[in-house]
Amino acid sequence: MKLFNFKYHSFIVLSFILISCDTDIKKEADFKLPSNVINKIVIDNKGVKWIATAKGLVSYDGVKWSVYPENMYLSDLAINDLALENDSIRDKIWMGTNIGATSFTVKNNVFASFDNYNVVEDSLLDNNILAVNISNDKIKYIGTSKGMSILKDNKWTNFFGRKREENLSKFKITSIASANDGWVYATTKGGGVSRFKYTDAITGATTYNQPWAYGLKSDTVFTVFVDQDSHQWYGTNRGMAYHSSPNTKSDWTSYSHVDGLICDTVYAINKDHKGKIWIGTDKGISTLIGNSWKNYTTKNGLVNNQVYTIAVDLDGSIWFGTGNGISHYSNGIWQSFQ
Repeated sequence: MKLFNFKYHSFIVLSFILISCDTDIKKEADFKLPSNVINKIVIDNKGVKWIATAKGLVSYDGVKWSVYPENMYLSDLAINDLALENDSIRDKIWMGTNIGATSFTVKNNVFASFDNYNVVEDSLLDNNILAVNISNDKIKYIGTSKGMSILKDNKWTNFFGRKREENLSKFKITSIASANDGWVYATTKGGGVSRFKYTDAITGATTYNQPWAYGLKSDTVFTVFVDQDSHQWYGTNRGMAYHSSPNTKSDWTSYSHVDGLICDTVYAINKDHKGKIWIGTDKGISTLIGNSWKNYTTKNGLVNNQVYTIAVDLDGSIWFGTGNGISHYSNGIWQSFQ
């Protein structure tokens, strides 16, 4: 992978130099998001919140907000997804946009390293990046509008889904998650879920869809969350599904508004340090622990009822990215940012 090609990336080099000086740092009271549409929130090992908006990248360290669109090639560009690549020293952040994938590290609010991946210089299937995931063994899974591109040790592999189905090229990839047991799950809008393992090649490719995966009530799947036990939680347009094994036809549990879910359109799922499941929907938030449900909306303090992303902070508090800003929930107190 070439870092920068003059013909295609001279504008990125110039922008990279400028951003080193011009990153906009603001205190909490003065802060305004570049866009209130929040696509993803991830939290690094220092507790810094990284926020993908419809108009650029934002970070928050608990005191200062840093906005990264000014004088940069991603100015006013929608960041579709974020993922963290962890090591013992620092976190590398990966971004998915509609002009390629980018990885970077930041030191003192300045980019310390910066790599761009695209169709011209790499083997990405397409520059429109819809979802990004980094596994524990640092394999990069990059969902594009034409299928999945996989990067391991500078080697690229393309994957389109199970043979003869190829749901990853026919349907929009909505999210990707990798499990501790080696399985990778890619959800789609209309094609169900593609499940596979990758070491140096694809193995075990399977599709979870109707009618075989009976607990998955819809093939329109917006998100997948995989817990420490490699169990999967899926958000669909017809409720949430829980799957506790790799078996396609068994070990499913489904949840809908009949059970207590506030809305059957589920965009985001996460689990907090106490084992409570947080569910972001089109009409607010639901929590589930055991068989106990609780719902939250703007009436409770949520900034907006359309919840697209949920992140659990190091202190156990919860961050919500919505269609109109960010909400932070800590010890029963709501705080909003726009």
